[in-house]
Amino acid sequence: MKISRWQTSALAIVLGGLALTVTLVATQDSASVATFKQTKQCSGCDLKGAQLMGMQAPDAQLQNADLSDASFYGGNLRGADLTGAILDRTNLEMVDLTGAFGAILGPARTDDRTTCPDGSAGPCS
Repeated sequence: MKISRWQTSALAIVLGGLALTVTLVATQDSASVATFKQTKQCSGCDLKGAQLMGMQAPDAQLQNADLSDASFYGGNLRGADLTGAILDRTNLEMVDLTGAFGAILGPARTDDRTTCPDGSAGPCS
């Protein structure tokens, strides 16, 4: 049976999508994510791409954690220690950051539903 060029391209796209899905699931199921969900402490850990929407983690300890591309959409990080945390493209939309400290929020995504560390409405800088 001869496979056409179109069928080969379609198969490559499907397999690429599956590989991406497996990678994302592996990140979401990592030991760091599980530990953070349970203890709210994850200093220096890798939470890249973690899907933590709605996470209630007041006073979380996230010093030097890599939160690149993670999503905390709709969550609570009141009083969290974000000193040295990497927040590149981190989704903090509709997150309560009141009293959080140590964060450089410029690279993160915040919106007018975000409560900034000083208690003001976002977007935060």
